[in-house]
Amino acid sequence: MGFKLKGFICLLLLLSSCVQPVLAEDSSENDSTSISSGLDKGLTLDLLNQDPDPVKPGEVLEIRLSIQNTGYEDLENCVIEIKPEYPFKALSGETLVKNIGILGKRYEDTRQKVVKFKFGLENNVNEGKYPLKVYIYTTKDNSRLTLTKEFDIEVDSESNAEIEYISVEKMVPGQKTNLVFGIKNVGNSPLKNAMFSWDCTNDVILPVGSSNVKHINLIDIGDTANVSFEVLTNVNTKPGLYKMDMVLTYDDIEELQTITEAGTVENQKRKEIKSKAGIYIGGTTDFDIAFMERSPTGDYTFTVSNIGNNAANSVKISVPGQANWTVADGSSNSVVLGNLQKGDNTIADFSLKPAAMEKELPIKFEITYTSNDGIRQTVERELSLYSSSFTPLAESDESGGGNSSSLKYIGLAILVCIAGAVIYKKRQKKIKMKNAQEDELNEIKFDDPDR
Repeated sequence: MGFKLKGFICLLLLLSSCVQPVLAEDSSENDSTSISSGLDKGLTLDLLNQDPDPVKPGEVLEIRLSIQNTGYEDLENCVIEIKPEYPFKALSGETLVKNIGILGKRYEDTRQKVVKFKFGLENNVNEGKYPLKVYIYTTKDNSRLTLTKEFDIEVDSESNAEIEYISVEKMVPGQKTNLVFGIKNVGNSPLKNAMFSWDCTNDVILPVGSSNVKHINLIDIGDTANVSFEVLTNVNTKPGLYKMDMVLTYDDIEELQTITEAGTVENQKRKEIKSKAGIYIGGTTDFDIAFMERSPTGDYTFTVSNIGNNAANSVKISVPGQANWTVADGSSNSVVLGNLQKGDNTIADFSLKPAAMEKELPIKFEITYTSNDGIRQTVERELSLYSSSFTPLAESDESGGGNSSSLKYIGLAILVCIAGAVIYKKRQKKIKMKNAQEDELNEIKFDDPDR
């Protein structure tokens, strides 16, 4: 009986020696996120919540941590600290080291503290879970104890972009234009390896000196990248609204991704965003004004030419108020010219009075017209005009009225005298001829009495 008892005790000792390391191994597996030295079994650290959850790249993250003493002795000078590593970063004015004082022993009201921390998240972080390391330092019986724990913070990243603006709404046919597209990253992750291209209906608009494709290495969150193209449209393009198709492709690092232990991202694929916009071709035109002639009455004649690439409707030219030239009283300061196609010209007359004579004086004109997009436009032009003195024909007639009338009467009298002399001479000649014929007949009768 004693022998059996001793054998049973030996068997229990053997089993206990085998079970102990297994329990120790199980304990380390259950607390795989905890690395400690000293009496950490009496200290627990938990993540109560994070705001926002999940957090997005570039946002500010706030977490609440619960520290609790589950041991049977007080823990003095407790300090909790966060040492941020990528993708987390410290914020200005926010401390990441906090002294929480004494944690009371188990079952005491002071055994637990809740601590809040604020820190930032980098912009160029991918979607996934990232470890946040938290450290606790405390003293117990004048010995320093440490506890390190990692919490997985979930990051939600969404890549997205949009064409924020196009620098040009209208294009003039035949005129080279710098066309700029603003591509904005409106997502929560950086846009990488982006390619932008555009195409216009029937190739009405074409790039000059480059292709219609541009590459963009990186567009950070919230940033806008500008891509520019020198473009041109044919001078004879019919005015109207033309469609422009735009395509943006980039690496979508959030689809089919795998986050490895090293934090790299694999299985990237391309994402494509298509959009369209309208660009109006047509619009404004240009004019040229030149002095043509001045009439004896003081009217100045100008030629007005449409030298642009678009037609102009309801054209009107005006002489605005100015110091050097004024419009004569009773005369209009505007002339309606009607419609002018490109290349057409017409004339406009103004009765003008200069401020000084025998000088080159600048004169300003305003040309208003309706462009082929239905908008009323105004063009200002200026040229130099010589002001010379002259005597109007009407004034010369009034000042020399008596002399001219006398001359007219004298001339008329001379003409009458000349006409009378001519008639008199003709009558005298006829009388002489008649007398000569009568004398001849008398002579014949006298020579032949029988007749």
